[in-house]
Amino acid sequence: MTSQSENYNEQLNLAENLINQHEEDQSNRDKFSRLTKEEIIEAAESLIQTADVKSAYETLLLLKEIYEKHSADEKPALIQEWIAAGNDPKDFVPPNDELKSKLHDIFNRFHKLREDEKKRAEEEKLANLKEKQAILEKIRALVDTEETENTLSELRDLMRSWKEVRTIPKEFHDSLASEYRILIEKYYDNLSIFNELKDLDREKNLEIKIELIKKVEALKEESSMRKAIVILNKYHEDWKNAGPVRREISEEIWTRFKSASDLIIDRVKQQRAEIDAKRQVNLEKKMLLVEKSETAITAMPENTSEWQKLGKELDEYFEEWKKIGPVPAQNNDEIWSRFQGVRNTYYTARKSFFKDLNKNKVENLKIKQGLCEKAEALKDSEEFMKTSDKLKELQEQWKKVGPVPDEHNQTIWNRFRAAFDHFFERRNAFFDERKKQESGAIQSREAIITLLQELSVEGAEISFEKLKNIQNDWNNAGFVSGKRFHSLNNKYQKIIDPLFQKLREENKQDRVKNVKNYVDGMKDSAEGKSKLKFEERKLRDLIKKIEEDISTIDNNKSFFQLSKNADSVLKQFDEKIRKLKDQKDRLISELEIYKQSQS
Repeated sequence: MTSQSENYNEQLNLAENLINQHEEDQSNRDKFSRLTKEEIIEAAESLIQTADVKSAYETLLLLKEIYEKHSADEKPALIQEWIAAGNDPKDFVPPNDELKSKLHDIFNRFHKLREDEKKRAEEEKLANLKEKQAILEKIRALVDTEETENTLSELRDLMRSWKEVRTIPKEFHDSLASEYRILIEKYYDNLSIFNELKDLDREKNLEIKIELIKKVEALKEESSMRKAIVILNKYHEDWKNAGPVRREISEEIWTRFKSASDLIIDRVKQQRAEIDAKRQVNLEKKMLLVEKSETAITAMPENTSEWQKLGKELDEYFEEWKKIGPVPAQNNDEIWSRFQGVRNTYYTARKSFFKDLNKNKVENLKIKQGLCEKAEALKDSEEFMKTSDKLKELQEQWKKVGPVPDEHNQTIWNRFRAAFDHFFERRNAFFDERKKQESGAIQSREAIITLLQELSVEGAEISFEKLKNIQNDWNNAGFVSGKRFHSLNNKYQKIIDPLFQKLREENKQDRVKNVKNYVDGMKDSAEGKSKLKFEERKLRDLIKKIEEDISTIDNNKSFFQLSKNADSVLKQFDEKIRKLKDQKDRLISELEIYKQSQS
């Protein structure tokens, strides 16, 4: 059983280490993430006074990580302030961080403390080793001495002293513990006079161990695995120091204690496996970001905008990186070195690019002066739409030109911007005035539509002259823009087109009637037949001429189908063809009357 207990202690220590490494880290991280940079420095300085230097140093590393994250989060705002002050973003230099220097000094002091603590701990372990060796010699002397009424009391005092002495060098731990147990067992085995006291003592030891079993079984209700393993470790220490029980139940009582402990240790191992699995997933995510970053810098940009685009892409990858949790400890340094290496390569190449770019600043100034002259030549133009497009083209050209000497940067920009402001202020004033006029034009057009609706009523008097006058009023009603004009114009056309069509039909009927009366009167005259034939030939010639005109227009249409204003031109051709066809239909109707008069 002694051998089993010693092996079990190794498992228990391993479980405790796993808990110490992983469970408390997230709690501290959440707490420290809410601190300001100044509060982080205060917290770091307070750790100097902490007795547990190892734990304090781990906390200091966490504070340093959070401090660097704060600095990274502040960097975009500092860059914006740099730009707002009139500086070029590529020349950005982070301000001196005195707090970071303090944090560095604290780290240096901690390194000294850790060395002192390590030395002190080793000295303390050696002192404890000597003390425990001395206790063992005293126990050995008691074992070899004949039992008296006082030897059992002396042994118990020595056992209490043994418990009070804690850490010793690891390489002596198992051998001393084994020797201690052997001597204690030997002492109890050699007791002859005090058998009754020995049995009573072992019964008390049994009660202690049964109570420890109950306490370990109760630990399964503990939600915090770290707390559970710390308490379990204490119970195992108490078990080791409780003394022997009756030999016939020793194995059984140990098996019960071990089984209860196994439940706790298995939960720790399960939690550890879950943490390891999650960290492996995080490693895969970060590896993907590394590969994306390495691919992104395979071919370095050749102009300023592409450098900005690449920098933004790498910053996005960095933001994703910060949102991913920790990776397995053995991979952490390697994966971070690769990722940071990509960013260092980018910034080194970017710095070299802009250094070379500065050589062309004088030439860039000449180019931008030329763009200023072009903008100033356009600033008083009355062609607001076309000029707006031209100025936008100048803006795009401006963006493609590299930086100019710093002393001219703001001046040349102000000159370029002033030409734009002058033009767009004039353009806005023009359109504001036209918008005011448009309101009256809308009212005029709505009034014309109302008048046409009244003329559309059955029995209303209409004429070509009246409709022509209404058309003139519509065309001179003033400017209306966009969807509003199309809406009004559609209403207008839907009403006036039927009115014109109605007049044309009525006019056509009247003309046919007049032609018929003319023919009827002509055919009974002396030379009526010859005159009718002459009129018929004239009509046929006119119809043929119209057909030729229609054919010519159709041919002309094909030359304009791919022109810039094709829709407008083709619409005009279609309108001419429609009028010619209407004229042809009317002449055909008249021709039919002449033909019927001679049958």
